[in-house]
Amino acid sequence: MENTTADIIGNPLSRDIFSNSIQGLLLLKKGTILNQTHIKLLEKHHVDPSIIISPFSSNSISIEKMYPTLLHEIKKVFQHILQKKEEGVDQLLSHFTILMELCLQDFSALEIIHKNTAQSDYIYQHSINAGIISAMIGKILGYSKKNCELLGQMGLFHDIGMLSIDPAIVKKKEKLTQKEYKEMQKHTVLGKSILFPLTKLDILISRAALLHHEKINGKGYPCNRLEKDIPFMVQIVSVADIFNSMCTSNTYKEKKSYFEAINELISEAYGNTLNPAIVIPFSQFIMRKQLFKRVKLNNNETAEIIFIHANEPHLPLIRLKNNYIDLRKAAPLKITSFV
Repeated sequence: MENTTADIIGNPLSRDIFSNSIQGLLLLKKGTILNQTHIKLLEKHHVDPSIIISPFSSNSISIEKMYPTLLHEIKKVFQHILQKKEEGVDQLLSHFTILMELCLQDFSALEIIHKNTAQSDYIYQHSINAGIISAMIGKILGYSKKNCELLGQMGLFHDIGMLSIDPAIVKKKEKLTQKEYKEMQKHTVLGKSILFPLTKLDILISRAALLHHEKINGKGYPCNRLEKDIPFMVQIVSVADIFNSMCTSNTYKEKKSYFEAINELISEAYGNTLNPAIVIPFSQFIMRKQLFKRVKLNNNETAEIIFIHANEPHLPLIRLKNNYIDLRKAAPLKITSFV
């Protein structure tokens, strides 16, 4: 503790610091120059001073620097949780919040978090990414900072039950047998049972672990719940989970382009499995980021996106050579990928 204290005293805080004892209580504001009194205040409110030091508090922090550090941390903390220990949970939540807030300031972070996925780290990377994307969707939908943070945590922990599934099933390249698929589905119930006893986590976090594979038409698992019985914030995590899964590669599939992923999300929304009130605004946002960019069509020609339609963002107005084409009316012509 003495070394940590010496390292941080005299340095300005790069973010606001809140109590871990009293929810929502602001202890120290961003820019405060730390002294020994501040350290005692942090300890009184169960805030680990080590969360303030590099790499998470430097003025030069970046997503690229923070991501691998958080990945290392989440592996360690998830293993503690599996052993029924809460050691490191507070610090993980604090560090993840910093990364999440950085990503919410610049949504091009999606391209960074989807760059490379190591197969051995897939579950951990998927957890971080799903958390970030859940928070992004929350921001797109106008959620408060507090609820975006909760959404991020729900996404961060939603798949922890996968760590209790036989690795031979999780890493299998071939199609799962019916028995193996039933075994894989148990990760939702296992995740809930792992997280529910943790006193430091909101109750919605364990509910997200249990219900993120439910479908609004009642054909999901493990409880076959209908839309009205699935918390809306859990439905957001479901969309983030599916989107990130499609945009990263693993042992049994190649990663898809953002356009392919958006097409599938909208198809699921039209099929009454995902909530269109979540999918459409998220798809609009992703597509608007591609405005005036070039895309490849299924006739092998290259076109430019000119306009995104509000309710059908996956079927934009494009310019092909000197012609404007509304893809809503131009079947079977369609976009296959971004260039």
